[in-house]
Amino acid sequence: MAVPAPFLSKTYQLVDDPTVNDVISWNEDGSSFVIWRPPEFARDLLPKFFKHSNFSSFVRQLNTYGFRKLVADRWEFANDCFRRGERGLLGEINRRKIAQQQAAPPAAADSGEDSFFGGNLTAENLRLRRENERLRSELGLLRGLCDKVLCLLSGYAGEAGERQRRRREEGSHPRLFGVSIGVKRERSKSESPPCKSESPESS
Repeated sequence: MAVPAPFLSKTYQLVDDPTVNDVISWNEDGSSFVIWRPPEFARDLLPKFFKHSNFSSFVRQLNTYGFRKLVADRWEFANDCFRRGERGLLGEINRRKIAQQQAAPPAAADSGEDSFFGGNLTAENLRLRRENERLRSELGLLRGLCDKVLCLLSGYAGEAGERQRRRREEGSHPRLFGVSIGVKRERSKSESPPCKSESPESS
C-alpha cells in the first residue's frame, strides 16, 4: 500500500480532531469536510501543521490532490478517497502532474492553479456586494421613516406648546361660567360709542 503524502496525513488529522470541530470538521456522513471558520483556521491551525498561515495556498494544495469544492457558499471539500474512518485510502490519492510548459505557458499554468480559489473568491465577493446593496436600500427606507416620525413629533410638540401657552394666559384671569372676566376688551375702530339717552325736556 502506498504511503500517503504528508499533506494528506496532516489534513486528515486536522479534520478528524474533535477538539477543533467548530473550525473544521467532517460533514454529517463523513464524505467531505468543511472549514467553518477560515480566518481562525489560517491563524491558529495552519501554522501548527504546515508552518504557514496562507489559506489560499492550502486550498491550492487541495486542488492539486484532486479535491473539489462542493458548494459556493461555504468551504466544503471532497475526494473519493478522503473519508471518515477510512484513513487507509489516503495512499490512493495522487498529486496531479504538472502540465508540460510546451502545453501551457507559465502564466496560464499559474492562472489554472488559482482559478479554483480565485473563482470562489469572486463568487463570494459578488454575494457580499449584493448583500451590501440590499442593506443600503433598507437603510435608506429606514432613514425616510425616521424623518417622517421626527416631522410628526415636531408638529405635535409645536401644537402642544401653543395649547399650554393659551392655558397659561387664560388661567391668569378669573373665570365665570367658563368665561374669562376682568379683561378689558379693546374696542375696534368700527365700533361707535354708545349713544347717551337724552333726558326728557322739562316743560
